[in-house]
Amino acid sequence: MRVRHNEELEVEEANVLPVMNIMFLLIPALLLAMEVASLAAIAVSPPKFAAAPSPKKEEEKKEEKPLKFKVFILDDGFRVTTASQQEGAEAGKEQDSTGPSIPLAKPSADATDYERYDYAALEAKAKELKEIAKHETVVTISAENNIPMAVLINTMDAVRGTECKLLTIKEDEEIPPECLFFQPIVEAGAG
Repeated sequence: MRVRHNEELEVEEANVLPVMNIMFLLIPALLLAMEVASLAAIAVSPPKFAAAPSPKKEEEKKEEKPLKFKVFILDDGFRVTTASQQEGAEAGKEQDSTGPSIPLAKPSADATDYERYDYAALEAKAKELKEIAKHETVVTISAENNIPMAVLINTMDAVRGTECKLLTIKEDEEIPPECLFFQPIVEAGAG
C-alpha cells in the first residue's frame, strides 16, 4: 500500500514575459499590414426572382429584348452566346454548339493555363454587345470542371472591362461607359 504524504508540491510560475513581448510587437505589425494591403472585390450576384411585373413594365420589356449574354469557358477558348444567336458560326454553315467562338490566344505548351485565353478578344466582343444593349449589365459565366479559378476571374475582369473601376463610384453616381457587364452570374458546368 502506498502512503500518502501531506507534502505540498511546489508549482513554478510560468514566465509569460517572452510571449507578451512577441504579442506587443505583432499587434502593431498586423495593424500596419492591414493599412498597406489593398483589398479588391468582385461583385457576383445570384439569379434574381421577382413577382409578376406590372403592365407598364411589360410594355417596356417588349421593346427591349433581353440580351442573355453568356460566356462558356472551354479548354480550347470561349464560346459566347446571346439570346438571338450563337456567336462563332459562319454564314451558311450549321452552328457548332460545342466549339469556341473565341479560340485560344496562345495554344503553345509554354503558356500557363490562364495566359492561353484571348481576354482582349472577349473584351472586344463584350464592348460590341454593350453597344447593342446599353441597358444590360448581367453576364452569365460558366466553365468546364478543369478550368483554373484564375481563368474565371480574368474572364469576369474582361467582360466587366479592364478600365472599369467600380470601387470609386458612389451610390448616386452613374456607371461609367467603360464598365461593360459588371454583374456576373457564375453557373456550374459549361453546356
